[in-house]
Amino acid sequence: MNANRQGSMVFVLGMLAATGPMAIDMYLPSIPSMAASLDADEGAVQLTLMTFFVGLMLGQLAYGPLSDKFGRKPLSYLGLGIFTLGSLACAWTETIAQLQWLRFLQGIGGSIGMVIAFAVIKDHFSGPGVGKMMSLVLAVLGITPVLAPLVGDFLHNLGSWRTIFWFLAAYGVVLALMIAALLPETRLAADRKAFELGRTLHTYGRIFVDKRFMPFTLALCTAQAGFFAYIAGSASVFISEHGLSPTQFSLIFGVNAIALMAAALINPRLHRRIGALATFRRLVVAYFAVLALLLAYLLLGGTSVAVWSVGLFLAVASLGFLMPTGSQLALAQQGRYAGTASALMGSMQFGSGALISGVSGALAHYGGLGLTAIMAACALASVLICVLWFPKKAEMPAH
Repeated sequence: MNANRQGSMVFVLGMLAATGPMAIDMYLPSIPSMAASLDADEGAVQLTLMTFFVGLMLGQLAYGPLSDKFGRKPLSYLGLGIFTLGSLACAWTETIAQLQWLRFLQGIGGSIGMVIAFAVIKDHFSGPGVGKMMSLVLAVLGITPVLAPLVGDFLHNLGSWRTIFWFLAAYGVVLALMIAALLPETRLAADRKAFELGRTLHTYGRIFVDKRFMPFTLALCTAQAGFFAYIAGSASVFISEHGLSPTQFSLIFGVNAIALMAAALINPRLHRRIGALATFRRLVVAYFAVLALLLAYLLLGGTSVAVWSVGLFLAVASLGFLMPTGSQLALAQQGRYAGTASALMGSMQFGSGALISGVSGALAHYGGLGLTAIMAACALASVLICVLWFPKKAEMPAH
């Protein structure tokens, strides 16, 4: 593949993978304004994240095997069509209840992104090429949480929070056109014909009870649930409780996203030094310790936004080590079931996001104290799973 064609594929796949994350991060600075516009409290607006995560969870489970059967491009068009219609409907919504249901529809569509992006790479490349393409796509994807809140804030100032959803609808249309023009169909007809959908359900069940998969996945999901709580609740705390502007919040959110990416880049060096299992064990304790100290500070009456910001920065940076390490540990021994295991793990992650976003929305009136308590509880659960259920030694194949 020539450099121009590979560059085009990386760009399209990166945009495709970013579809769901963009729809999560772009409207976060507008949550207080949306609550006022729809005559709802901010906790109710945060619940739209919960319904979006439920859509991501269910869509991810379905799109993988369906794209194996019917091809990558047809499913891309289906998912992006649903995402575009959901975005348009969100822009027109008049009540918070409507928005909550429509965000579920948008999530069903947006879940297509990562499933198809990584499936195309697996179809089209082999050997070192897979790792190279994954890294390039993830680099494009990694920019999303830095830029999306800033773009969302700009669009809000240009019109209103509804402008963000108009933009997302246009994004879905443009991306579908780019896929039609620049992305080949990578699922071979013979492979589509031979694939049996019924076998996928049996494979999901086998993986779900695999002791080499579930402890790592559950520890990852509980740790990452704290991150989803942070996504759902941080805008309300920074903007409504501490009086920061949406732009200031977007900058803080972007800095924390950079910390997440930096930690992920350093993570392989830590693996080489102490191993993946030891990395997870040590960093999950550090993650909990940061949040426990921050919670103690708030319980003792601390109100400094700077202290709270630094605590969140350290917690999010810890997750930059935990998320890729947990994924690696969970998938290390899945072999030919790695694709299905990855889809199951992704759906469980979004399921934990849906659950904790609902909790965060219900406890929104407790502000920063409530959010920190939720994150600390998630971290503690991950530590307990790590202590009680992880193997004594890393059960990973040699590299």
